[in-house]
Amino acid sequence: MSLRSRFILPFIFLLFTRCSEPPTAFNSTSGEFTLLTYNVAGLPQGISPSNPEKNIPLISPLLNKFDIALVQEDFYYHVQLKSQASHPYQSVPKAEAAQFTQGDGINQFSMFPIRLFQRETWQTCSNENGNDCLAKKGFSASEIELAPGVAVEVYNLHGDAGGGQQDIAARRAQIEQLIARIRTRSTGKAVIVAGDTNLHTESRPEDVALLQKLLEEAGLTDACRALACGNEQIDRVFFRSSAQLTLQILSWQIDPDFVDEQGNMLSDHFAISVKFSWTTHR
Repeated sequence: MSLRSRFILPFIFLLFTRCSEPPTAFNSTSGEFTLLTYNVAGLPQGISPSNPEKNIPLISPLLNKFDIALVQEDFYYHVQLKSQASHPYQSVPKAEAAQFTQGDGINQFSMFPIRLFQRETWQTCSNENGNDCLAKKGFSASEIELAPGVAVEVYNLHGDAGGGQQDIAARRAQIEQLIARIRTRSTGKAVIVAGDTNLHTESRPEDVALLQKLLEEAGLTDACRALACGNEQIDRVFFRSSAQLTLQILSWQIDPDFVDEQGNMLSDHFAISVKFSWTTHR
């Protein structure tokens, strides 16, 4: 064997051995993600307080800014809303003949896999102000897989509107229903709850008490309050960590991009944008 062969053969053997070894499994222990909650005012044109025929197509590409986008009042224009959304995981609208053609108006877009998606209609509603019972509103619950073996429970809700006593009683029953579902489905798990709460805490003492009830009994933190945002809205994001997964709120803002070319809002609600970091403990 030549001197050259004596050096080349061991090198080839070493290279082959290393390339034949299985790659090391990727094991994420931390990361970040963005989340949007947005009432898109998707009632029929002429009934919606917005201009959905024009605005919903403008909203669609803006959803791509977010890893997770939770929408409410996605009733009549879901095809237009999803038309430019590039999220690989999207909920399928719930349609019932006896209500709005696009169901409860609650949908979810995600860059992460969506598991165990469920919808639940409020058991109590009120038509005192706003005819809320027509829409059969409620909430959805899902498991979002942030990384292999890392999941957070995500709830998307739309509460009853109105300031009448029947409206307040309906919201109280809805908060209790939501808390009960979190207890049965998400015990010991990290949770995000977001959506249009219709809790006007700046003007209704009863809503202040309902918000406090949700925070305390479900063990949640309000993202806006955690960062002292100073601009609380009825569209809110709540969260809690678990023994296995820590969630930390990094930012909260009213997203400035959800306006048309004249600077008019694309909905009668603000688009609430938050950013989270997560860390596992395993």
